[in-house]
Amino acid sequence: MRKALISGILVGVLAVILLIRFFPSNDDFSLDNPFWNGLKNFKKETKALSISSVSTAGFISLPAKNVLFIIGPSGVYTRREVEFISSYLREGGVLILADDFGSGNSILKGLGLKTRFSRHLVVDPLFRGKSSVLVKIVDLSTSLVNVKNLMLNYPTSLQFKSSEGKILATSSSFSFFDDNLNGKKEKKEVKGPFPMVAEIHYGKGKIYLISDSSLFINSMLSREGNEEFLKTLIKGKNTFIDISHHLVGYLTKLKNTEIRIYQVISRFEIKYSIFLILVIIIIWLRFKKKKSGYEENIQDILQKHPTWDRKILEIILQKRKGIKNEW
Repeated sequence: MRKALISGILVGVLAVILLIRFFPSNDDFSLDNPFWNGLKNFKKETKALSISSVSTAGFISLPAKNVLFIIGPSGVYTRREVEFISSYLREGGVLILADDFGSGNSILKGLGLKTRFSRHLVVDPLFRGKSSVLVKIVDLSTSLVNVKNLMLNYPTSLQFKSSEGKILATSSSFSFFDDNLNGKKEKKEVKGPFPMVAEIHYGKGKIYLISDSSLFINSMLSREGNEEFLKTLIKGKNTFIDISHHLVGYLTKLKNTEIRIYQVISRFEIKYSIFLILVIIIIWLRFKKKKSGYEENIQDILQKHPTWDRKILEIILQKRKGIKNEW
């Protein structure tokens, strides 16, 4: 019974470890997330390389051949990070900043720009998907000639300064800011059209602002002209994506912990130290088993013959054990 319990526990622990290791990530905007909110299809389409630290990234080299995506950032970008992004742009790099209610404005402010994400929810009761928060964009610039329309998901809009660039896409005149989230146009709520996608020249480079962080997730990439829009943005360039400002869930944290543990125990000296400890434990368990077996034999005999003397039995069993060892 005890052996079965221990075996069951060990099997359960191993199953949990394997489940954590091989079950895919479900984090928002994760490149390995195959679910609705992930970017696995985006990764497949773009062959994007992830960047865990903007301030030490290699995308700075040959910036004119690269495009950097920052999608749904969380947490303010530091001055050092913004300086690296600025340097990358001035040397001819392209930045795609797709945000709605995240920290994209901290990047724009750090770059010295006046344009901002408005952080108002835009809905459209006419040009829409199944819901008014799925906003269909049909008014696109001629520079996006291959893209007929876009489908956004819970988008915001841009507070755009015309002196900084040009608007590439706007919402319809039926759209409005749904500030009270009731899906109805109230008197105080501002009516569209609103700037939704814009292009800003910065040094030798460009910034494309998209007022929706969900445009490229798995559940949205195949909608309307979203995929064609993505292909237009990355055409002829190497793609990078900053993941340093994405929120990390418990599953991913456990995965990372497992990986770090594996990296530690894979070192030569650690590996053989563990092996030696396991050998010692096995020897100790076998010795303990023999000892417990000896005790169990005496207990079994005394249960059958309770009037027998325990000390005499111990002497007899010790002598029998001695004879076996001699043989």
